[in-house]
Parts: sequence; structure tokens; C-alpha cells
Amino acid sequence: MIPIPDNDKTACIILSGGLSSRMNTHKALLRFSERQNFLEHIIEIYHQAGVKKIIVVKNVNIKLSDRWADNNMVSIVENHFPEMGRLYSLQLGTMAMDSAAYSFIQNIDNPFVTTHLLAQLLEVRKKADHISPEYKGKGGHPVLISPVVVSKIRGMKEYDNTLRDLLRPYCRYKLITDDEHCIVNINDQEAYETHIKMKREMHTEP
Repeated sequence: MIPIPDNDKTACIILSGGLSSRMNTHKALLRFSERQNFLEHIIEIYHQAGVKKIIVVKNVNIKLSDRWADNNMVSIVENHFPEMGRLYSLQLGTMAMDSAAYSFIQNIDNPFVTTHLLAQLLEVRKKADHISPEYKGKGGHPVLISPVVVSKIRGMKEYDNTLRDLLRPYCRYKLITDDEHCIVNINDQEAYETHIKMKREMHTEP
């Protein structure tokens, strides 16, 4: 794994501000393992990767454990207007950053991010304004955005576009990967059961 320099301010914004209307519970609280839910697992992976500033933008109705209250590496930002969409949540996250540094955009519906993939993205971060993994021609997550893009998001006044629309004018670098999980989106109960079952089978000892 490529270590992050001590003076680096690379952040991670975990987006969990949606309504999760197709699930029985908010995605952040879905069980990833017996020990962790989605949010807890994602935070742990970014900690292991050396990211020291993690910002969780959550729907105001999500009730999180008190364990994050005294964690100075994790900031919780409440989104009181989830109907305003993903870009609004993302802007809230960038406003909580210490400065316009590099930042990962991490979706709550993909808890399969790895330290290896994060290291690969960081290694090529200066090649473009935004870096994203690509598996067999399909774009994946997380996306790593540069300070230029962070500043653009901070200054947004409208939120009707998609992230893809916002990034289109900027230079992109595609990191070709064999990590098939980077294209996963768990948006309903069926997808959850399928991918979690697959994860458990992969980690079951013969």
C-alpha cells in the first residue's frame, strides 16, 4: 500500500444522505458483517489506508452510534434536505473539509472498497482532475477529486445535475482495475442479499 504523507490533507466524503426508499433500513446501517454495518466497515477501510479526515454526510433521520462523537478523525454532517439530491450532500461534505484538498467520494451503497484500490487511486492522483476505477469498460467508485473540483463543488448554486455532468468539463483519468466490486451498487434488498452472500462465501474457510 502506498502511504499517505503525514502532511497530506486527502479526505474522504461518505455520502449517506439519501432516502433509501427501496431498502428496509438506511444503507449506512445495513450489516456488512457480524461486527460491522456498512458505514463502520467503510470508515475502517479508509482509516487503514491512512486517510485522516473522514466526513460522513448523513440523512438527518439516520441514528448513528455514539462511538463517533469523540472521534476527531470522523466528522458527521447532517443533511436536512435529502430531497435536494446527491450533489447537495456532496457540497455539504466539501464545506466540512479543512481546505480544498484531494478527496475521495465514497458511496454508502458500495462497502467493498479496499485499501489496495485506494492506494492505486492515490498513486495516480496528479494525472487528472478526477480519477476513477474502471472494470471491463464500466466506471466504478470511489472517485478521487482534485482541489480544483472540490472548489467547484463548494461554489455550486444549483443541484439538478449529476456528478457525471459536473465532472464532464474536467480531465479524467481511468484507472483500469481487476476489482469487480468497484462497480457494485446495492440499491435494493435483492442486491444486498446477493452481494453479502457472495462476500461471506469468499471468506468462508474450506
